[in-house]
Amino acid sequence: MRGVGLLAGGLLLGVGAGVTLERALVGRDRKREDPEAGEPFGGIRGTPAKLTSHDGTRLHVEELGEGPCLVFAHGFSLNQDAWHYQRRDLPGRYRCVFYDQRGHGRSGRPRKDDYSLQALAGDLKAVLDWTGEERVVVVAHSMGGIASLQLAEQFPEELGSRVAGLVLVGSTYVDTVRGMTAAVSAWGSAWAQRTLITGAFRFMGQDPVRANQLRRRGSDLGYLGTRLFGFGSSPSPSQVAFIDQTLAGTDVEVWAKVFPSLIDFDLSESLEAVSVPALIATGDKDRLTPPAAARYMADKIPGSRLLILEDAGHCAFLEEHEALNAEIAAFADEVLAENQVPAKAAARKRRRTSVRRVPGS
Repeated sequence: MRGVGLLAGGLLLGVGAGVTLERALVGRDRKREDPEAGEPFGGIRGTPAKLTSHDGTRLHVEELGEGPCLVFAHGFSLNQDAWHYQRRDLPGRYRCVFYDQRGHGRSGRPRKDDYSLQALAGDLKAVLDWTGEERVVVVAHSMGGIASLQLAEQFPEELGSRVAGLVLVGSTYVDTVRGMTAAVSAWGSAWAQRTLITGAFRFMGQDPVRANQLRRRGSDLGYLGTRLFGFGSSPSPSQVAFIDQTLAGTDVEVWAKVFPSLIDFDLSESLEAVSVPALIATGDKDRLTPPAAARYMADKIPGSRLLILEDAGHCAFLEEHEALNAEIAAFADEVLAENQVPAKAAARKRRRTSVRRVPGS
């Protein structure tokens, strides 16, 4: 979100003449009414632990609450703090386990720079092992959701035994750049858009010093990029600023090394291998992982259900946290019910589409 916003915003507004305009736009946006202004974003801490993943990478884990277990996997360039409202509201009923992806947050970097989907899926399995639980629900956003689908392909024995259900939020099964380019089609041809986006991350990897300078100077552009690609039409300025700050906290070298794993992949064959119930949630204004991808996944995963959150973007887990948390809780209660046989339960489910409306929309 932020990286594309920095480069594309700089090109569209102009590095020199656009500075005044971008600051005016950001200043105006930050002054909007903000019901979330008092939220202590990033301030909720759990019981910390460190675990060693399959290749020796050290992962930072935190847990809050007691009860049935939910494991949360965050998206690209974020960290576990992004699940702010889930950390705040769900531990009263569940044991909530959060971890930072490799190279993100407080987790270490892999020695061999392995940020492949296979490595990310291996990290998720390592966290599942660490919980010691017999049955869990995995709640995953964006890149975390992609890693969850890779887990289904790579470790099919995990689904239906330990993993009782999947919640995929703002995720996809295929090349994320396709979603970005489809969302900004007015910028030009798909080829030009793809070149712009991949060029941004290649630049960051080849010249991280200059990329960091651009990031510092482009804080306003970063905010605008985060707002455009991460949220719906009228998001909370505090939520946007929180995600923008979180994105900016991930080193640009990590951006560049993770990004190749998020292009030119296709996990469509993994969808039918998902043998457990799935809740697939998407914002109808998601410009990174379009609702069409969510609809396709809901159609292909047996026993799944689709939740469309209206006027929410890629960060729907923030924008529509009350509706999403209620759905996660209902879903977890259903699939983790005692004496339930996962495969038969999945077969009994009927697909349904739920639409949540933002008040006043």
